[in-house]
Amino acid sequence: MEDIERKSWISFAKKLIGTIQTTFPYADILYSHVREKRIIKDTKEVTVDDSDDKGVKIRIWDGKAFNEFCTSFLDKEYLEEQVHTLMSSIKRRGKTIPRDVKKLNKRFATKPKKDPRVMPLSTKIKKLSSIHTKLVKDDDIAHARVALIEEWEEKIFVSEHRALSQELTNETLITLTYVQTEQGLEQHYQSFFSHGIEHLDLAQSTIREIIKKSKQLKKAKKLTPGKYTCVLSPHLSGLLAHESFGHGMEADTMLKGMCLAKDYLGQKIAGTQVNIVENPSLQGCHGSYFFDDEGELASKTYLMKKGVVHTPISDIYSAHYLRTPKTANGRCERFDHKIYARMSNTYFEPGKDDPKKLIKSVKDGLYLHSAGGGMEDPKGWGIQIQGILAERIQNGKLTGELFTNITMTGYLPTILNNIKMIANDLEVNGTGRCGKQHKEWVRVSEGGPHMLIEEVELG
Repeated sequence: MEDIERKSWISFAKKLIGTIQTTFPYADILYSHVREKRIIKDTKEVTVDDSDDKGVKIRIWDGKAFNEFCTSFLDKEYLEEQVHTLMSSIKRRGKTIPRDVKKLNKRFATKPKKDPRVMPLSTKIKKLSSIHTKLVKDDDIAHARVALIEEWEEKIFVSEHRALSQELTNETLITLTYVQTEQGLEQHYQSFFSHGIEHLDLAQSTIREIIKKSKQLKKAKKLTPGKYTCVLSPHLSGLLAHESFGHGMEADTMLKGMCLAKDYLGQKIAGTQVNIVENPSLQGCHGSYFFDDEGELASKTYLMKKGVVHTPISDIYSAHYLRTPKTANGRCERFDHKIYARMSNTYFEPGKDDPKKLIKSVKDGLYLHSAGGGMEDPKGWGIQIQGILAERIQNGKLTGELFTNITMTGYLPTILNNIKMIANDLEVNGTGRCGKQHKEWVRVSEGGPHMLIEEVELG
């Protein structure tokens, strides 16, 4: 929205909230406009897909729960009618309000180095095609696919005390390269994120590195199942934080009795060097935002602090009934979906050791480079991370001997207690989307430092 239109919308939303709060203790209104463009170049063709999603969510707290109305029809007279209809269909059931709020009126926006909106589509396609050509030029690359995912998002949150707006531009470049091995085609995945379009000018050295890593898969072998001393890359650390612990710290999941972490709040289950953070305010990450869909300003939350299970991530409803602090994690997939407690940027905090020291300390073990993904088990704290690519470490050195399609399993507290060293580096560069039990997808990122863990179960 332009400034004049945005101010007019906020004024109108404030008026609606004033009407609602003559009868009910709390209301909020979320305007959401999300545009996405996916440009994909493969050997045969270039495809371009666009989506444009715009609408509003109006919520009324009746004293015990939220009642909501969602629509993509933004006529003001229509919205006024629907508010009165919703009010007449519900009854006030208590005096409690979900939270105390401070007065705040602020606009936020990301600042891309190269604004994607000023580059023509034809130029973007040309640059993607150039990357693709350079990748498939190598004879060992059997097939390649290059994709650019462009997201533009504007959200305006209004309540009695708050009027917040944010505009986000997110650009993700993805390369998928395939090589032929004895086991069939193996895939190497690489992604690059920024708020601007700068990654389309991918350096030749980066392209060479992608090809090198892809070709290494041709030599990868199957690993003998067992327990290994492992150095986890930041990517693997992030998957461990997100899948194995983050999902179990969602307050709405706790309310339903579907996770073990609720019974361990305030208890120590790992070493004092272990800190796991959920932080949408971390700048320049795929999961970042300035405020959540309930008007909570982005801030850092410790899921685990010095080995102690600390603070769940929450939406207003779950925080109210669990009596835990409200965190900036109330998020919905789109305006007409329910708001849940969702992760954003989840990671282990860095330690004190040089990353090279971790590898040098291993006499016989594995360096875990990357993985295809993981599965959460919040009720049992089980670990399952699949598609791992590992490299043998012997006498403190990487040997170049690779193993592929490995799965990590185990029990979360055991894994956390087996963390022996945490490096002083930090990478939070995931570019995926996270579902809530296979639906309700939101953009997230994960990462951490290098970590040395003993007795890791691999198979």
